[in-house]
Amino acid sequence: NNRNGTKMLAADRSLLEINLKQSAIKLREKELNLYTENFSAMATQAAVLAGFTTTCLIEIHIPDKTPRFAVCLLHFAAVVSICANITCVSLSTITSIWGSGKALRGKDGSMDEAVDGMNKERGLIFFAFSL
Repeated sequence: NNRNGTKMLAADRSLLEINLKQSAIKLREKELNLYTENFSAMATQAAVLAGFTTTCLIEIHIPDKTPRFAVCLLHFAAVVSICANITCVSLSTITSIWGSGKALRGKDGSMDEAVDGMNKERGLIFFAFSL
């Protein structure tokens, strides 16, 4: 009788551990999806902004009397904007693809590693987007 009780307790404990792991994975999956959706939205907006800036740079007519410093400042700001937006698009895309692939096809514990890695890259992507 005591043996059966011990086995039941061990089985209950094992079931609780499995349920806890499943709940933790579901929570991390929600984080992964949140990062992926956020990165996708930022990449889309950054691509649009890069396109607008490129069009502005090509189509703008600068009067001849405009000070050279102002023209240089405009060109510098446009190039920085284009580079930052392309960086944001590239990093967002790479991070989303890497994170999703790692989480789905990686070894045990790869979901945590993928979400933590995406969280680490988030700061750089936000910085590039904010430029």
